[in-house]
This record gives sequence, C-alpha cells and structure tokens, in this order.
Amino acid sequence: MAGFFENLTQSVSKAAKQASDSAKTLADKSRVKKNIAEIENEIRNRFRDIGEKFFNENPNPSPEYEELFKSIGDLRAQLAEKEKELRALEGTTVCPKCGKTVPLDVKFCSFCGETMPAVASAEPAAPAQNLCPVCGAALAGDAAFCASCGNRVTPAAPAPAAPAAPEAPAQVFCPNCGEVLGPDATFCPSCGNKAPGID
Repeated sequence: MAGFFENLTQSVSKAAKQASDSAKTLADKSRVKKNIAEIENEIRNRFRDIGEKFFNENPNPSPEYEELFKSIGDLRAQLAEKEKELRALEGTTVCPKCGKTVPLDVKFCSFCGETMPAVASAEPAAPAQNLCPVCGAALAGDAAFCASCGNRVTPAAPAPAAPAAPEAPAQVFCPNCGEVLGPDATFCPSCGNKAPGID
C-alpha cells in the first residue's frame, strides 16, 4: 500500500511541476508576443514618420506618388471641413495665433490675448430678455457686468432658491471689464486684459 501512495505522490508532484512549467511557458510566450507587437508597432510608427516627412518635403512628387499625394490632400480637406462642422456645432472657433479652441462669440483669445476675427451670424439673434442699458448687448441672467462694454449692471431678480448643489469653485472676474473668466483663462475673452494672478 505504501508503494501506491508513493506512486500517487510522485504522479501528483510530476503533474504539478508540468502545470507550473506550462504556466511559466505560457507567461513567457505572452510576454514575448507583447514585445513583438510593441516592436512591430514602433516599426509602423517609424514608417509613418518617414512617409509624413517625405510628403512634407516633396510638394511636387514624382508621377508614381501623385495619386497618393492627391488623396492625402483630399483627406486633409475633408478633415478640415469636418473639424469646422464640429466647431460650428460646439459654438467654438480656433484662435488664429495660438491655435487653441475658444468660444465663437469672444472678442479676444483667453489663452494668448489675440483679437479674434468678428464672426458673422448665420441666423438672426433672438430678442434678448435682459439688455445692457449702455450698449444694448444681451446679458447673461446672472451678469454683474456687461461682457461687451464692461458697464456694471443690476442683476435680474433672483429665481426661487433651488435645492443646494455642491459648491462650485469661486468664479474669477476680469479686473478690467468684469467678464467671468474660465478656469484656464490667461486673458479675458472680452477685453483682452490679463487674467488676475497672471504675470
């Protein structure tokens, strides 16, 4: 009977060792496959970089590349059109100086202070409920200052109290015109003045 248990123990030990070796081999295979995939991906990235460099350095390609160059130009035009469409849906535009995305209705880029080109409205604006008494510009419901001329205005009567919401970070106002500044603003989008705390 002792021989039986000894054989059983050896069989179990051998099976456990084989399972352990198989698991180690499987882990090693997985690691090597991951390394191979990373290297292949890096090769593809380098080929992409070479192709992009070749494209950018050869404005007049040889005939064998003309079709590819034309298709890239067409795709870039389509991409620009879709990005423009998305900005229109989001109500944003791109600063011509720094390239950052800013709201469509600002006069100055809040990142670099560049004067933004005036944008013609495609649709007539709806009549505003609350207007600045000095310049007639529409006011946000809770505005303390006119975003167009900087005039201090009396806010509209407060709405009935709503249930308490989590406390929002304190708003920062432009010291020059009173416009509410976004959390990342370096310059006021209305007057171009530097945001408080920016040297």
